[in-house]
Amino acid sequence: MICGDVNGNFKALFSRVESIIKKSGQFDVLLCVGNFFGDDNSELDAYKMGTRKVPVTTYIFGPSKPEHVPLYCEKGSEIVPNVIYMGKRGIFTTSADVKIAYLTGLSRRELGKELPMCTFEPSDCSAVRDACFRGQSEYRGVDMLITTLWPAGIQQDETQKIDVDQERLSNLLSWLAIHIKPRYHFVPSPDKHYERQPYRNLSTHQDYRECATRFIALAPVGNKVKEKWIYACSLQPISKMRVTDLLQGTTDETVCPYDPDLLMQHQPGKVVKFSGNGQYFFSTDGPEDDNGKRKRRDRDDNPERKKFDPETCWFCLSSPSVEKHLVISVGSHCYLALAKGPLTPYHVLILPIAHHQSLVKVPDEISEEIKKFKAVLKQFYASMGMLVVFFERNYRTSHMQIQSVPVPKICESQILEIFQDEAGINKIPLEVLPPYTDIRQMMLPGAPYFHAELPNGDQIFAKPKQNFPIHFGRDVLSTPQILNCEDKADWRQCLISKEEEIEYVKDFRDKFRPFDFTADADSDSD
Repeated sequence: MICGDVNGNFKALFSRVESIIKKSGQFDVLLCVGNFFGDDNSELDAYKMGTRKVPVTTYIFGPSKPEHVPLYCEKGSEIVPNVIYMGKRGIFTTSADVKIAYLTGLSRRELGKELPMCTFEPSDCSAVRDACFRGQSEYRGVDMLITTLWPAGIQQDETQKIDVDQERLSNLLSWLAIHIKPRYHFVPSPDKHYERQPYRNLSTHQDYRECATRFIALAPVGNKVKEKWIYACSLQPISKMRVTDLLQGTTDETVCPYDPDLLMQHQPGKVVKFSGNGQYFFSTDGPEDDNGKRKRRDRDDNPERKKFDPETCWFCLSSPSVEKHLVISVGSHCYLALAKGPLTPYHVLILPIAHHQSLVKVPDEISEEIKKFKAVLKQFYASMGMLVVFFERNYRTSHMQIQSVPVPKICESQILEIFQDEAGINKIPLEVLPPYTDIRQMMLPGAPYFHAELPNGDQIFAKPKQNFPIHFGRDVLSTPQILNCEDKADWRQCLISKEEEIEYVKDFRDKFRPFDFTADADSDSD
């Protein structure tokens, strides 16, 4: 089920949902696509205290109003029992395998001002697009897209008149919609229900047919004019549909309402200009060649410039560039630090204090301390009911980083298979190493490699070649079967504030203290 702006009308919403369930049976989820909170939120108290119950798992998004920001909780947490805040953007898969992408809030660049926590950037559009494409050898689309704003162009409908305020239209969302090809696109409407005739998505390949999209705007919950505000449907996931069914046409479908040029833009909104009449538009002017590929800047072949300067290294502990607030624990030769853009709050890195490029090149004393860190991290995650995957990518890196990512126990048997599937999609020859293999003894110093240790003891190994996906490890672990956070595969797209990083580090350090062998060393030295 999907509903429009709730605006604090919680009783009307959940009472209606209960009646639908009694009549039609249980639904997997309820998606609130607009503002969940309103001016008066007192009706929520009954659900907080447990005198009323939310009848179905409910996902909320946003916020899009600054005054609502304090009412939200941490992403992935419950506002009240069975009401989960999903954050501003992302992609997730329901228990019925329906894949839902979302990008909510307002566009900062098109709005012309920053509203903290309430706006999104072009990079957010790219992150959602990339999460949809990840792991897809032949992309067909996504089941559903949820946005707060309407994609510019969608209001151009010859069969019915629809008035939409310019401030509710976004070219960035037109770019996103034309790229990810949702079967359903839901938005909130401030007053009236609107359901457009389905439009046929465009393809970059001539004579290649794509799926159709149904665009639906839902009125506010409990509106007095009785405009439709809830939509109930049973979707067959796109992943389980026959291609012929997916591409089947309808007699009322229209052409795609978006500018076809948007499909040729690999990144959204390189420049957004103000035209002076209240309209925003994209400029594709930029340093690109005729094929749309960014021209490389003139390179300086001076060999002196190619020497690495440890003073600029992000990970050498003595470097002024290191972000010391991320450091959790420091040993004799290595240290533990929170990962930037972590997949989970307990995603950390094991790093050498001094500058070493890879595990293959470190001295024995560093290798032994890395093993000690791995051993205590396994114990630490086990105390939380989790397993751990360690991986290292010695490719396009200068300082060794071993990623330590906790994963649910239930997915242990699937991890190797998912790594192999992802490798197959990317044409990466992936080897499962014999038990007790030491990566340091099988690789030449300086040779690139990807290496991972799985919870069941398996080790996997690959030799990266040109175009090796640098987020390969994160791509696998962020899949729905493991951590279900595909929008976090690229660490740059899920950065958190320094204040949040400090809070994560404090929480990790406090819980890790009973397992931290470096704390014993510190007390001995005292």
